[in-house]
Amino acid sequence: MTSAPHPHPDGTATLVKDTLIVDTDVHMFPTLEQIKAYMPGRWRRYADDFGLRTPYGEQSVVRARWMGSRTDAWTPEGDPPGSSPAFTRTQLLDAYDIDLAILNNTMGHAGEYVGGAAPDGLTAALMAAGNAWGMDAWLPSDERLRMTLLVPYDDPAATLAELDRWGDDPRVVTVGLPVRTHRPIGNRRYWDLIEACVARDLPLTFHVGYGSTTPLTGVGWPSFYFEDHVNFPHAVMTQVASLICEGVFDRWPTLKVVLQEAGWTWVAPFAWRFDRAWRQFGHELTHLERAPSEYVGEHFWYTTQPWEDGEHPHQHGEALEVFGRPDRLLFASDYPHWDFDSPTETMRAIADPDLRRRIMGANALALYGRLPGSTAAA
Repeated sequence: MTSAPHPHPDGTATLVKDTLIVDTDVHMFPTLEQIKAYMPGRWRRYADDFGLRTPYGEQSVVRARWMGSRTDAWTPEGDPPGSSPAFTRTQLLDAYDIDLAILNNTMGHAGEYVGGAAPDGLTAALMAAGNAWGMDAWLPSDERLRMTLLVPYDDPAATLAELDRWGDDPRVVTVGLPVRTHRPIGNRRYWDLIEACVARDLPLTFHVGYGSTTPLTGVGWPSFYFEDHVNFPHAVMTQVASLICEGVFDRWPTLKVVLQEAGWTWVAPFAWRFDRAWRQFGHELTHLERAPSEYVGEHFWYTTQPWEDGEHPHQHGEALEVFGRPDRLLFASDYPHWDFDSPTETMRAIADPDLRRRIMGANALALYGRLPGSTAAA
């Protein structure tokens, strides 16, 4: 790749772009009106008459901005953040010269959409409509875009139908789940979903959000948005433990799992704790073929946003050394949310050029087998 000025949104060149940039978490989010056109008449009328029934979801925690979005991400026409491919292209892809971007539909991890307190048919219709909207309105708008597939994960038949519908499309690069599922994902009720992903070599991606009617924490409901935001890793740890303890990776040794927006500095201490417990009473898990830390090291990837800095600059390098898997870190901007991490600032924070090259793009090419230039099959 030839070096070129890396533009800042204000038009000034702030960094020489010397590496491929793959943004693994770019959010699109339709208005209900946008996706109703893709819904069967029965559920379109239901949405008109009764709305999207949920006791929790986006309304469960007070937010300063709609869907946690940047104030400047509303389009000039007044449309909500993530609803316009053209504005996303201008504000993100072109502004930062991003080479590839993976779209992640926010409705897939918002409680209003993924069910738990609504008819199963409505949830399935919403997930199918979200996928169709992405295929129709977004992917044809820019050749740099790829997509995460939505699935009504608690409805096995509808989930497999959605995978049969879109799962072989080369522009679909992963299958997305909210991190708070109705049961931990290693449970046998989700094995058909896992098997279908493995058969298509599609990584399974967990994104933080409110995809169930369970409390947002292990001890109930928080009082503040800040509490919820800083505690995202807790639910992720539960999913990691579930996948390992249920023997999912022994059954499907090629399964790949991406954990988005939950950090990565907790991974090594968690694996140490996991191994110690396994040594003490691992006889309960006689089906496991290896120590838990080996599964953690082999099967999981982590996104960079939110970027985690220590109090002192050297602590980030120390954390990376303890983490030990720089090949498992994937750049993510989380556009258009308020805690957006720009490629410019992320690259500036990574001093080592080889590490920067890997995190900003090469690691994604090694993971996602359907990206142009992918090295996953090598």
